[in-house]
Amino acid sequence: MERAARSARRTGPLLFVLTVLLSACDSTEPALSTARPPQDTLPVDSTPGPPNDSLVPPPDTTGPVDPPGAVVHVGIPFGPFALPASRYGPEFTGAYRPPGPDSGAGVAQLLLADLEKARRTNTRVLLNLTGPEHYFADDAGFSLAQWKRLVDRFRGLDLTSYIADGTIVGHFLMDEPSDPSNWNGKQVSPAEVEEMAKYSKEIWPAMPAIVRAWSDYLIGFHYQYLDAAWAQYCLYCGNSRYRLPIDAFAAQAVRDAHAAGLGLVVGLNVLSGGSGASGIPGRKPGQYAMSAGEIRSWGDALLREPYICAFFMWKYDSVYFSRPEIKAALLDLNHQAQNHPKQACRRQS
Repeated sequence: MERAARSARRTGPLLFVLTVLLSACDSTEPALSTARPPQDTLPVDSTPGPPNDSLVPPPDTTGPVDPPGAVVHVGIPFGPFALPASRYGPEFTGAYRPPGPDSGAGVAQLLLADLEKARRTNTRVLLNLTGPEHYFADDAGFSLAQWKRLVDRFRGLDLTSYIADGTIVGHFLMDEPSDPSNWNGKQVSPAEVEEMAKYSKEIWPAMPAIVRAWSDYLIGFHYQYLDAAWAQYCLYCGNSRYRLPIDAFAAQAVRDAHAAGLGLVVGLNVLSGGSGASGIPGRKPGQYAMSAGEIRSWGDALLREPYICAFFMWKYDSVYFSRPEIKAALLDLNHQAQNHPKQACRRQS
């Protein structure tokens, strides 16, 4: 009996601990989760529905909470459209970030979370705050009022520190204002593009304003607010100027941007801009993704131009970007971009 009592006294505390642990395992209280879907799952190419903040998950708070170290940017930003924030890092030093479809506070919080992740990984981000053109086009063509309303979703955000340290490359205003098919048969004039740039600068004075437009279309207007044009190479995209040999294409884009007093962003349409040599179907019938050889050759020609300030590709696709030969070609271009003279995407004085 005395031996049994001593045994009970020894095992009693252990049984108590086991009891507590087991009761904790049986708890029905739900666990909290801070996970959020990857950025490329946002339906940015679909017509936006009504705002609903309840559908927007909280920002990612699972990362480090200590202040980040010094931001280090080498060369010029290099990366694709719609790169998931989980892929920010040395493989892609730049990303074109589309907005979410929500118009409430949640989309702004997601943007800040992504910018913080970009800062911590030395990634530079080009912001699109309005989405594709059908978000701000109506029967009359381009709607400046609707474009401003979409920008105003982010008006309260203080982006100063991200602009100052180079995490933000600039504000992407719109795509192809010169193409009437985007705007119900009417071009968006250079004066309207300049008005968009002015509106952006009124909110964020130091953030460069960038438009994807042929630089020769922009020549002839005196810009005070627009900072940079954008030339994207796509061999079979329906425009005769794409038929230029890549060296001639690059030289013309630089010459026209310089003449307009603008900086120059360049890039490749890797998913639909190939010759067919890859055998990989593009996004439309008759189009093909670029082969590894085309990525290397055409990308090299663009990156050899010292005038350019950034290199962005259309568009991130996890299957295509995971192909070994494509990964190797992109890695080569990434190294070339890192060795490129560093340039800010700002209006030339």
